[in-house]
This record gives sequence, C-alpha cells and structure tokens, in this order.
Amino acid sequence: MKSGITKNVVTSAVLVTTFLCLGSLAFSGCDLFEESDEASLEGNPNELYPVRIDGLWGYINGLGRIVILPAYDNARDFSEDMAAVQLGSVWGYVNRNGTLVVQPQYQVAGRFSEGLAFVRGTALDDLYGFINKEGTTVIPPTYELSQPFAEGLAAVRTDTRWGFINRSGEMVIDPSYSDARPFSDGLSAVEGLSGWIYISKNGDTAISPDLTVQVLGDFVDGYAPFETGEGWGYLDTRGNPIISPRFGSAEAFSEGLAVVEINDGFEFINKRGEVVVFGEFSEAQPFSEGMAAVRINSDWTYVSKATGRVAMERNFDAAEPFKGGLARVLLGDVNVDPRVGYIDRAGKYVWYPMN
Repeated sequence: MKSGITKNVVTSAVLVTTFLCLGSLAFSGCDLFEESDEASLEGNPNELYPVRIDGLWGYINGLGRIVILPAYDNARDFSEDMAAVQLGSVWGYVNRNGTLVVQPQYQVAGRFSEGLAFVRGTALDDLYGFINKEGTTVIPPTYELSQPFAEGLAAVRTDTRWGFINRSGEMVIDPSYSDARPFSDGLSAVEGLSGWIYISKNGDTAISPDLTVQVLGDFVDGYAPFETGEGWGYLDTRGNPIISPRFGSAEAFSEGLAVVEINDGFEFINKRGEVVVFGEFSEAQPFSEGMAAVRINSDWTYVSKATGRVAMERNFDAAEPFKGGLARVLLGDVNVDPRVGYIDRAGKYVWYPMN
C-alpha cells in the first residue's frame, strides 16, 4: 500500500510539473515560477541535484529537468555516481540512472569516496563498516566511528582511539589518537598524548610544530590552518607559521583564497595573508567555481572572485557552494522545512525553491 501511495504522489507531482513546463515553452530548463533564459543557464547537464516536490525527494540535472522522479523521504548529493536516499527511517543508495542499487537498510550512510562508503546498521550495538557500489560489504562493521577514504586511507575509531585502515581493511596506522583528520597532501593532523602533530601515511611524525597549538587543520596547496592562544594562522609543510596567528577563525584555502575572521566579521585573504575581498560579512564560505556564499546581516548572497564584489541582487535565507555551475539555496526557516532551490552563476533560478 505504501508503494502505491508513493507512486500516486510522484505521478501527481510530475504531472503538475509537466503542465507548468508545457505552459511556459520559453522556459528552457522548466524554471517553475521564475523567468529563465537558456543563455543564462550554466549548470552542467551531467550533474545531478536533489530537489523536493510535495515532500518527496528526487533529482534534477543542471538544466533543471527532473531525471530521477521524487520518491524518497530524503536525498543527498551524488558522489562518485552514487547518492544516499532515505525511505522511512533507513538509507540506501541510487545510481545516476535512478536505480535503487543498495536497498534502504542503514541508519548511517556516508558518501562514496575511492569506491567505498561507510555505513552503520539500525541496531543500537551496530558498528561502522564499508560497502562497495554494489552494496557488498567489503570491510566488516567493526568500528565505533569512521571517516571517508582519502588518499587511500580512512580514519576509524576503535576502543575510543583513532587509527587508519587501507582499502583492504587492514589497520596500517595503529589506533592511538584521540582525534584524527583525513589525509590531505599526504599528511593527516592527529591529536596524541603530546598534542597535535602531522603524520605521514606510514604513521611517522612528519611535522611537530614548535608552537603550542590547540588544533591543526588540513593542508591544501601547502597551507594548513592552525590555532594557538593568540588566534588562528597558517603553517607551511615544514611546520613554520607562514601566516602568523591573528585571526578569530580560519578555513582551509580554496581556489587560492581563505575565509578568516577579523574583528567579528569575515574576510578573504590570499596566501600572503592580505585581505583581498573586502566586505562586512557576518558569515562566509570558501570559494567554489569562482563564487563564494556570504551573509550580509541576515541575508545570504554570493561574491565573485573575479571582481571581489557581490555578484547578484537576489538574497537567500541560506546558501551553499557552487557545484557543476549551480548552487543550492534555501528560503524560509532553514531549520524547519525550508524551500530548496538552485541558481546559476547569474543568480537566475534553474529550480525555484519549493518543498
């Protein structure tokens, strides 16, 4: 009975969508309720994005066309051609063709990375393991927590300590750390008995900063954020503070720029530590595809890396990074049933926010 109800709801949603599209033949991407212009649509037609219609989730492509019919209670972004979807209280995975390859059966379903995804069952005493894209368990569920694979290794926790396994499930770095971050640029930030250090893939200490650090971040392009009692700064791969700690917070570099907190506001700096995008931003996210989401007072919008200025007139209640030419934006109460939409780089809706 439940599958029949779902089918009817999906069919109704698709019929309504089709009617609206047919009634607006000038709309190339079926931009429901808003003006659209084919020349302005910059989404990659091969990318897929989760959308919600009448409470059910499906997927559109970069042109705003439904390619996987809404049939799920929740849906996440695709990663390596697989996406986690929820039916009831459990999660499974669909492929890009919309086939439910892995039946919903997990309470936790991570994103695929390097061909594997961590999962955990629904029982209270279930542990984390890894499956492949066919849904076959390739690393048995034996871990308290897990992170995705990165550079051939995944951080896992056992007996309250973190170590690293390879893709065969072998523990190649003994679980001896109270915290651990994924490998990036060949290094992982871990917290041991003597504090935070960086280790190499064979588990040897690669960088032990002379500074007294409270936390270390991931290396990106040879720079990693770190925190001391004086604030946040950046280390180079030799452990030297290449940008002195003076910020209230600091994110990893992305596209050559990084978000830092200065005097209770957020700015973007270059690798010399110079502020290059000025603005009274209440919040800011890293650059992605030349655009960065920023909050000005209570509204979100985007700034352009090319100009350093606000790139569009539209404002949103929440905004996420660009991916494949589109960015997910939210309207309404972002904590309770927000409306989900997508914009292109010109700020035009490819999918008008709806729920």
